[in-house]
Amino acid sequence: MREFQTRRSVIRSIGWVATLLLLALFFRWNLDQTITVHAANVIFSMDPSSPETGVYLPNTDIESGYIQNSGMTLYYQIYGARENRQVAISGYSYSGIGEVSITLPGYISHAAEGEIPQTYTVVGVNGGVFKNFSYLNGIVFASTYEWIGAEAFMNCPIYGTLTFNEGLKEIRDRAFYGCSQIDKAAIGTSVTSIGTGVFANCRKLQAITVTSGNQRYCAENGVLYTKDKTQLIQWPAALAVANSIDSNYTIGSAECPVRIIGDRAFEGCTYLEKITDLYPTITTIGEKAFYGCSSLSSVKIPDTVVKIGDSAFTNCSPWLVIACNKGSYAETFAKSYGISTSVTCTVRFYDGSTLLKTEEVLVGGSASAPIVTERSGYTLTWDKEYTNVQQNLDVYTSWKQNYTVTFKDAYSGQVTEVTSYYGGSVTPPVWTRSGYILGWDTTAYTYVTKNLTVNAVWLVSMTDGTITEEKPQIGDTRTINYITYQVTRTTSSDPRVKAVGCTKRTLTTLTIPDTITFGGVNYKVTNIGANAFRDMPNLTTLSIGSKVVKINRAAFYNCPKLKKITIHSKKLTSVLEKAFSKTYVKAKVNVPNSYIKKYKTYLQDAGLSVYATVY
Repeated sequence: MREFQTRRSVIRSIGWVATLLLLALFFRWNLDQTITVHAANVIFSMDPSSPETGVYLPNTDIESGYIQNSGMTLYYQIYGARENRQVAISGYSYSGIGEVSITLPGYISHAAEGEIPQTYTVVGVNGGVFKNFSYLNGIVFASTYEWIGAEAFMNCPIYGTLTFNEGLKEIRDRAFYGCSQIDKAAIGTSVTSIGTGVFANCRKLQAITVTSGNQRYCAENGVLYTKDKTQLIQWPAALAVANSIDSNYTIGSAECPVRIIGDRAFEGCTYLEKITDLYPTITTIGEKAFYGCSSLSSVKIPDTVVKIGDSAFTNCSPWLVIACNKGSYAETFAKSYGISTSVTCTVRFYDGSTLLKTEEVLVGGSASAPIVTERSGYTLTWDKEYTNVQQNLDVYTSWKQNYTVTFKDAYSGQVTEVTSYYGGSVTPPVWTRSGYILGWDTTAYTYVTKNLTVNAVWLVSMTDGTITEEKPQIGDTRTINYITYQVTRTTSSDPRVKAVGCTKRTLTTLTIPDTITFGGVNYKVTNIGANAFRDMPNLTTLSIGSKVVKINRAAFYNCPKLKKITIHSKKLTSVLEKAFSKTYVKAKVNVPNSYIKKYKTYLQDAGLSVYATVY
């Protein structure tokens, strides 16, 4: 009897040793196998009437067991209260060779030592169970599975379309992260919780679909969103931007009002090269949202984004540039991570409380004011300069009442009218009279506050000898047909003047002639001075004479209605900056035939719109 008991004790000890060895296999199984071209299909029963036969594993912290089929051992453990008769897959070991596809069981017959076996339902896969199982090329879930644990199948080379059983409720964080061969994933109606990065870094994943009727999630053109589309959960790594809902390289839209780009949402999207805009509903970019997007070199982030998670743009292109606004959260974030920026300032133009235009301008650049419907009797000015912009600006219209300044000469009967807005100044005409010096009875024309008449006052010249009219000198001016000219050269062989101003800013047609006569001398008009005809709100037609060689800076700046321009000169060699800025966008410019290309370059460099026609 003692011998029998001794033998029984030995056998029991051997059983315990075998059990411990089996547990060791569970935790330390060596998968260093030789991969062959053959793949094994391991199918465990999903039928409650014929459950898989489990083998009880005693002396574990949680009551557990294992089942075997064709070299595959699956370990399970009791889930929740024992009386619920539920288990979860908790581990595996594999003794086969080559890749393997597994059909997971739905039911297991389990009993502790000395108990009658009972059928248990398999309700989930624990976290990390199949992580890095490099032979797992396919997985099928029984209809009983309710959840899949965090990183459960991480880095497994599962092939083809991944389909989940109807009844699955929860897919936890990174459950299928880095599964390199999945090309599609289909989410059923019962799923109510999807963790972060579930399908992140799946390099061949082209699309995610969600069955109609799911109350928590939806998919649009392959991209996974929450049902209300306020959170972008996963962008498939192999989904090209041109094939997505955001074919114009933006994320979000009026129909897809994304507020949150989730953690790891774009991780591993190596096809993604640029994002020209994030829709202004977006406030948050999650942690590692664009991690590993190795081709991503340009992202535009609006002011609405007030939170960007850690490593959101780590391991993107080394040439990544974040385009953002001055003083924005995105600018601060980029600087803290050493990411290059392209910073812009926002310039908003208002007429009273009405927003007329918003323009993004690179720091140091200049905005262009909108064309505003004129107000009779008023001149439009702006309350701030919008050139060399260094900060965000709100620029408002300043409508200033127009007044007429009338210059009269009782001796000759000459009359010149000049329009100025309140607070402006005008240039008086240059009249001459032999033996006299011209003066005026008031200087109020230097700061105009009302309609004004200014009378010429002729003072006798104190020149000795016979009174004769002096020949014009360099710098002398004369106003003819509202255009003021200044002498620039007095040589008899080549006398020249330049047009320096206009005494009637309301002119609609302006002609710069070939020559003028001044003091009995015929002068060539070769130059148009800086700011000479700027801010003429009604000017529509301009003719420039054949002798003009140079047009100076801002000569016709802010003539918004100037739409017909004729240049007769074949000698034009210089048109300086902003000479034609803020003229009519689709102006038509007629130039000598053989000079079209050359003059077009001159004019566009001087601010003429690229939509204007030079012919």
